[in-house]
Amino acid sequence: MTHHRAPTITEALDLYLSTKGDDRSEKFANTTKTNIYYLTKTAGNKPLDQYSSLDATKLRDWLIKTKKLKASSTRRVLTSIKSVMNLSISELGLDIKNPFTSVYIPPNEQSSRSSLTIKDLRQLQQLCLQANDEQRLIIALLSDTGLRLSEALGLVASDIDLTSPTPSLTIRSHPWRSLKTTSSTRVVPLVGVSLVAAQRAIEQTSSQFLFPNFASNTKTKSNMASAKLNQWLKKKLNNVYVIHSLRHTFRDRLRATQCPNEMINELGGWTKSTVGESYGDGYPLKLKYEQMMKITDVENYV
Repeated sequence: MTHHRAPTITEALDLYLSTKGDDRSEKFANTTKTNIYYLTKTAGNKPLDQYSSLDATKLRDWLIKTKKLKASSTRRVLTSIKSVMNLSISELGLDIKNPFTSVYIPPNEQSSRSSLTIKDLRQLQQLCLQANDEQRLIIALLSDTGLRLSEALGLVASDIDLTSPTPSLTIRSHPWRSLKTTSSTRVVPLVGVSLVAAQRAIEQTSSQFLFPNFASNTKTKSNMASAKLNQWLKKKLNNVYVIHSLRHTFRDRLRATQCPNEMINELGGWTKSTVGESYGDGYPLKLKYEQMMKITDVENYV
């Protein structure tokens, strides 16, 4: 039996990007390279079998204390490194343990991920529809769909269906915006304020893009949009909410209507929680539409 020597982490990075990077965005490659750079900076460029759990915790502490990253960002870096290592371990048949498999991340940002109260959500939606400009229509679209910000920014007119009895939008991969997971590809009914936002965005744009200031044929400007929208959100509601809080709120609102967990995952593009969920085509659009209509009714949730 042939035993492969363990590659260095930078060699593992090359293998990872050549295997998994072809159909991913340039941002994916650059982010992965940066994450591996962080590891080499704190622990050196060593063969995979020479990294230890001590190296992993040392990197974690450096990311939190020196780079000042939040728990979610630190977790993303460590998960990315774990994936790079796992691929080489699997592809090369290495008999080694991945020290990045279970690194403890202390929580430090629970409040920024909190859901909006129904009162704050309604106030926000009203402000957005009154302003009726591109940035506020983005927020309005997110509010009753639970889309990720990048998913909304990458939308084009052909992704929107306003003519059928169940208006909807389709989240699909585009050259200017890749998707987070395979589960992200989906059709989401348009209801409530999000339906109004989609109608207005299509009427107002002179481009194929719904939000042309934040999208082009080559990229979406997610970071710029996030900074601008979060700044406005904090100013208007004067609290710890961020744009991503709308996604948390969406899930809570669906829970409150006793929506089946499988349908919640389909609507939000969350990773399926069981193997069985990947069987079949999922829920019919009409059923999803009927379920989502319930979250526009204030009486159905607190």
